[in-house]
Amino acid sequence: MRRIALVSLALLSACATTDEAPEVSAENAAPLPDLQAREAAKRMDALAQMTFWARESTTFPNDVEASRHFVDALRAGGRAERAAQVATEALQKHPNDRILVRSLGLSLLAAGRPQAALRPLALAARDDEKDWIARSALGAALDLIGRVVEARQAYEEALAIRPDAAEPKTNLGVSYLYTGDAAEAERILREAATFPGAGVETRVNLAIALALQGRFEEAERLQKLDLPPAMVANNMSYLRELQSDPRRWGELRGAKSDD
Repeated sequence: MRRIALVSLALLSACATTDEAPEVSAENAAPLPDLQAREAAKRMDALAQMTFWARESTTFPNDVEASRHFVDALRAGGRAERAAQVATEALQKHPNDRILVRSLGLSLLAAGRPQAALRPLALAARDDEKDWIARSALGAALDLIGRVVEARQAYEEALAIRPDAAEPKTNLGVSYLYTGDAAEAERILREAATFPGAGVETRVNLAIALALQGRFEEAERLQKLDLPPAMVANNMSYLRELQSDPRRWGELRGAKSDD
């Protein structure tokens, strides 16, 4: 049975700067990155970005910026396991790079490995008191393994840093879905839906909160804003079954999205 996307993970690409190149003689100079090409790569589709950054990371194996972008491109392109592998390899060369540490955690989380994601996400959050993305993702990892109190604390910390961030607010609402409090989840998700950048994840999870309170018509209308009819029908069938048996609400932690 098809399931529904629940936790909205922070998948923003890390900002990076290119290390300043040392001065060398012209005849011995190593090739330098094409900065214009790198800038143009930001406008490519997901597959083209993966191809571009794979080539850059091969050509410039010690360039931390290339590694960072390659990991981000892989994760954005749905290859989370490969992204985690590349991040792990890059950290062997750049063990103190906090952005790579965070990217490893995000990749592990996207790959469905929340337990493994805990340490890198916690380290990234510890090393930057302003990193709301790491804190939101850490909360998602904690929620997925049932550590609800700690998860909500992480979301609140993220929101204290960035009060209008849709990601942690959405994740906080989903946390209440996990524990069966659909009414509180609805309240939080409605607020999240008003935040800048709120998107499909927020609205779909709000629809789940409505359906679990028996408000199926409202939930269906909301899902139709973003999802194709066949997926909406499938989702609603599953949610009707779930709503009729609250003992099964724990299944939401294992729900997956269908692309």
